[in-house]
Amino acid sequence: MTTGRSPRRITIAALGAAVAVAVTVSAGCARADTPRQPFADDSPFRMRIPADAQVDPNSAAMIRGVDWDDSASVSSIEFAVPIYTADKWTPRYTIPCLITEWGPCPFDGHRVPVPDGAWPQYGSDGAMVVIDPDSRNIYEFWRAQYKKGSWTTQFAAVTDLDGSGWGGATGSGASRLAGVVRVAEIKQGWIPHALAMGSDNVCAKVFRPPALKTDGQSTKPDCLPEGARLQLDPELDIDSLGLTPAEHMVAQALQQYGAYIIDVGGAPLGISFERDNAAAAGTVGSTYSAAGIEWDYDGMTNIPWKRLRVLK
Repeated sequence: MTTGRSPRRITIAALGAAVAVAVTVSAGCARADTPRQPFADDSPFRMRIPADAQVDPNSAAMIRGVDWDDSASVSSIEFAVPIYTADKWTPRYTIPCLITEWGPCPFDGHRVPVPDGAWPQYGSDGAMVVIDPDSRNIYEFWRAQYKKGSWTTQFAAVTDLDGSGWGGATGSGASRLAGVVRVAEIKQGWIPHALAMGSDNVCAKVFRPPALKTDGQSTKPDCLPEGARLQLDPELDIDSLGLTPAEHMVAQALQQYGAYIIDVGGAPLGISFERDNAAAAGTVGSTYSAAGIEWDYDGMTNIPWKRLRVLK
């Protein structure tokens, strides 16, 4: 399953007046207004990188092997993840999986909640996520489609909202919700979890825990295995780099929590963001634009991406 195509930039007009976004957060504590995080406290996505974390012996080669253009594409429109939260009034459906040769449909036996007006990702993945707090389930769609009052999906996953964040619908087995940068997190000024990344140089047949599998195709010796955890050099002074608010939040998260390679993508590196469902079609929305993200596939080029390292 791919998470993106070759990056393209769609210039958009800034929406509304720019607002200040706070980015200074104590490294040792969570903010009271930070959105509640999914998954267990010991989920790999919620655990900070320890100060004595070891670097993979092949790290330098793997980072050099990325076909860099001094950017990492932010998927904020076409392949952004639409996330919805159900409640007791949300309509529920029996939703079949159209691909049957992959095994039983994970939605079998579930009445899957889908809010009225929900729509899947614009890109070819047709992804969509519905969080059901009552059942503590995350319903994950791949190539969802709504037609004549009914939903179908090519395939799916049902993930535990209180689990590890793995066992979901991505190529590595990570939940489609795991690691996604949320609109509310950008609004609040802090990303308190590891990021979800895709790459066009993902290893074939080889993956590492916590990944459960791989959809990689690369046989290059410098490929990135799914499940690999990347970290921005923690010695880097990100306050001195002139970063936009969104870049600062991403850089800080990469130093503190890192990012997992979870899927094959169309760019050298891509970062999974939530789609702003309130934004006008084809725009990133006012929250993202105010933080410095002005188009789909924004490369966050002020971050020194070559200072990433792969952890052992």
